[in-house]
Amino acid sequence: MSETRVGEMQTGMSLKQLVIANAALILNTTTWGTFFPVLELQLRHWDMFSASAGRQVTGTIALLSMVACIERRWPIRRGLPWGNIILLSTVGITVCCLLTTLAVFLSSGLSAAIISATNPIGSALLAQALYGVKLRRAIIVGAVLSVAGGMLAVTAGQHGRVTFGLGELALVTANLIWTWFSLAIQHRLRGYTYLERSAYTILPGAVQLTLIVVALHYLGLAQIRMELTFWPLLYVFYLGFVPNGLGNFLWLWAISRVGVNVASMYQNLIPVTAVLVTIWIGIYPSWQQLIGGAIILLGVLYTQITERRRSNATVVKATVVKPGVSP
Repeated sequence: MSETRVGEMQTGMSLKQLVIANAALILNTTTWGTFFPVLELQLRHWDMFSASAGRQVTGTIALLSMVACIERRWPIRRGLPWGNIILLSTVGITVCCLLTTLAVFLSSGLSAAIISATNPIGSALLAQALYGVKLRRAIIVGAVLSVAGGMLAVTAGQHGRVTFGLGELALVTANLIWTWFSLAIQHRLRGYTYLERSAYTILPGAVQLTLIVVALHYLGLAQIRMELTFWPLLYVFYLGFVPNGLGNFLWLWAISRVGVNVASMYQNLIPVTAVLVTIWIGIYPSWQQLIGGAIILLGVLYTQITERRRSNATVVKATVVKPGVSP
């Protein structure tokens, strides 16, 4: 299947392919929704630098193992474009990872999830600015609906208030960096599978974050704390293998099908999932959260159905024009 312009939805997809892409995004959103509350638990036992390095190291192990098992070869190819890989990893993995951890550390897992509801608008604007992805009406309407649904869902029980401080600012910045990374990786690592792209770009980030932890410890610039007991280790392995490993792969694969603008709308379901994960401490979904989730899905479906109709209309128009005859 040929690639379209970076960040745009592929045309000519069958209904089955579209359903699979959306199922992948729902699974991706579910894994990322569990990320914030589990990271908040992890930060009770590990410092933010060790927590960042730990999940990237375990994520690297997960993704390289998947490459080896699925493609049945040594996971790292010869002649890789390491310049591009290190650039993508430094910005998209190392910096983004530290900012996300800082956001949860300074606010809370749920607050960080709340702010992620604004991501579709930032993604759409960044995709348009960097790669010329058109902001058609369907994308704008879908983004507005999904953001509105996300804000409705996550302000339930908070009297409609959302606080905004340094932690939330860090997450907005991280979201914009992640959007750039998601778009740039398709352009700079074209020719590699989506599993390889995920694995190769997480590797330098894991090494960099580990070196940062070692340097901070030996220079005495930060208090490094890692509790190597059952639950903290389970948290770090879960974060690395599921949200970082499986989640990142599903995201990169899905955006190649539906485009970053549509895919980012699903991120408004992240705070809803984050709330559901905290049910065990007595937080239950309300009617407001359920309605918010439904509005998000409405925005996503509206955009995809409208774009699919536009694509089909373009194909039909092209077929009625005889070859070699100008319209």
